[in-house]
Amino acid sequence: MKDMFVASTLFWQTSLQDMTRQIKTDGLTGLEMWAQQFFYQNYDIEEYKTLAEAYGLRTLVHSCSWDLNLASINESIRQASVGQVIASLQLAKAIGAEEVTVHPGHLTLAGITDRSCQILHHSLEEISEAAASMSLAVSLEIMEKIKKEFVTTAAAMQTVTGELFPKFSYTVDIAHCDSLSEARQLLTFMPGVSKIHISNRRGAVYHTPLGEGDYDLSAFWPWLQKRNLPFVIEGYDDSRECTIYKKNLAFLHSKEDSFDEKLEKESHSSGNDGCYHDGAGRLFRNRLGNE
Repeated sequence: MKDMFVASTLFWQTSLQDMTRQIKTDGLTGLEMWAQQFFYQNYDIEEYKTLAEAYGLRTLVHSCSWDLNLASINESIRQASVGQVIASLQLAKAIGAEEVTVHPGHLTLAGITDRSCQILHHSLEEISEAAASMSLAVSLEIMEKIKKEFVTTAAAMQTVTGELFPKFSYTVDIAHCDSLSEARQLLTFMPGVSKIHISNRRGAVYHTPLGEGDYDLSAFWPWLQKRNLPFVIEGYDDSRECTIYKKNLAFLHSKEDSFDEKLEKESHSSGNDGCYHDGAGRLFRNRLGNE
């Protein structure tokens, strides 16, 4: 499956060997490795590099975010949060990652949004400088609309980054959007989007399997495919059976099969060789297939 990554958190109880072998077997592009998981599980850098190279997997890193706040009014917490993001950048550099996803901070208290924006901007300055020194790309993620999160729209992201906006790229998370219409607007109009986090949601429960939730992702899938952006399958699963991952994979295979059938019918009716052009004029085959 072309440009289809999976979050390592769907393999929380899985060894690096089993995780990477499964991803290779299933034909996925690679991993978005959560730095917190890498550190918590005491994974080995050299082992991961060896396995990723042996299986031909590409790597993204998701920065540490749990228990952290880049916009904290407590300077010690802010500094510690920046330090953990930089540690995540260092991990990314060590394992050959292409990009690092970073969650922006959240409010310490309601009613101090302006001050929180200033604090967050200072943190982003430090992160931008560190990333540049390591020649790493950083993608800031637009967050879900829950209490204390304030970087939840494209406009809010542009406000907190200010002059730093072009120094980052941006991650759109489908489950963080309050509707598929909102996701469509972000992916159509927001500049600098580098990838799409994909999962479903059920009310306030985020990152449910793709086929289980409030959103009809089956109907939305053809439009998403045309964005020509990498996908990262998101979720968390601490079962040894990796049940949620398997559900997501089944959904993807169902979409791949239906897309293959559509291409075959169009190819026969048009008499071409199975190749098509997207809106930018680039030649492509099956969006989820291997070229």
